[in-house]
Amino acid sequence: MKLFLRIPILLAAGLFFPWLPGCLLKPSTLLTRSFLLSPLPATSPTAASASVGPAIGIGIVKLPDYLMKPSLAVRSGTNEISYLESSLWAERLDTCFQRTLAANLSVLLPTDKIRLSSWSRDEVSCAVYVSVDRFEVNSEGTGTLIAWWRIASRSTGRPPVSGAFQEIQPGPAPSQHPEAVAATLSRLTDRLSQRIAEALHDSQGAGAPRP
Repeated sequence: MKLFLRIPILLAAGLFFPWLPGCLLKPSTLLTRSFLLSPLPATSPTAASASVGPAIGIGIVKLPDYLMKPSLAVRSGTNEISYLESSLWAERLDTCFQRTLAANLSVLLPTDKIRLSSWSRDEVSCAVYVSVDRFEVNSEGTGTLIAWWRIASRSTGRPPVSGAFQEIQPGPAPSQHPEAVAATLSRLTDRLSQRIAEALHDSQGAGAPRP
């Protein structure tokens, strides 16, 4: 008798909740996209210019913890950060920033002797260190980069030089064009790279930056 009573109950559950089996059998999937910062277009330096260029070390780029999440950050207000959960960095942002900066300097300066993070004392003539305070877009798409840079000489004995960098770049709204976030931040990284290349030229004799 109990078996016959259970059958109508199960049938009724199927009528009122026809979506229930589908939910249980079909797991929800979130389609994600992955992005990288893009460096400046590469040039083709001559072998002579590459051979006389200085060796430059690029230290690990320091980023605040809120930028170390996999998702792209969007500043929603003065004290609020949201994240594009379906738009991810393809690698750690500090690593991506460091590699992009190194690639940019190899384009902007007459050298292809760039070392990342770890080098021996006699491998580089100067080292570049960057600490980032802000590196994100807001809900309208405007990107902001605030950073401090320092150049330490390894061979000339000159005192370190340092400076602050702050710039904004317009862009489309990230909610509609998440791919534009990486493009806007790449332009900001290009501008910082140009400033550091100028400082290397002025203070370390690293050769005139390429136009």
